[in-house]
Amino acid sequence: MKQTAKAEGFTLLELMLVLALIGILLTLGSLGTSATLRDWQMQRASQQVVEDFKAAQLQAERHGDTTLLNGTLQEQRSFLVFDPSHNSYALYHWQDNNSNGIPDADESNRLWNHTLPPGTSFGWVAGLDRKACSNPAGIPDRAVTFATPDSPPCNDRPCIKLDSQGSSVIGPGAIYLSNNEQSYALSITRAGLFTLCKWNGETWQ
Repeated sequence: MKQTAKAEGFTLLELMLVLALIGILLTLGSLGTSATLRDWQMQRASQQVVEDFKAAQLQAERHGDTTLLNGTLQEQRSFLVFDPSHNSYALYHWQDNNSNGIPDADESNRLWNHTLPPGTSFGWVAGLDRKACSNPAGIPDRAVTFATPDSPPCNDRPCIKLDSQGSSVIGPGAIYLSNNEQSYALSITRAGLFTLCKWNGETWQ
């Protein structure tokens, strides 16, 4: 008499266990991917600001401090102007067309406007108690700590006025970036040098 082989397979309980394990692995993978994405966005934002600052310096160096217009030397400058409330910043070229030494409303030309990558903003995480990037004690008073002249193109917004060497002529400052989980800071000195650092929960590194 011919014997029939017994069919083998998974029981309902085994299938449920396998599906549960797959669900757990997918969840962990998703969490890891989200954390990696947020970290990448922060690095991208900080590098974007650094590269844009370098571009602003090159623009200032290329134009110089003066230009000849109708036989008269005119003062000119580059301004990097920040709008923290909209997570954006713009580069302006100013030329003193009426030779009064004061930036007037119709003398500045916006060259470009950039916005921070999604998920990042000007600011810092809770618990930060050291100013960028040399770690002096105290919480920063603003997300972008450069001077805020009331004249165009700054118009009471933090801005960097650059001379022909790419240096800030209205003092040093820092730019703080955050995604609510981590913070980066770009510290810029009067000499036009800058340092990028990351907050590790206790100090800037």
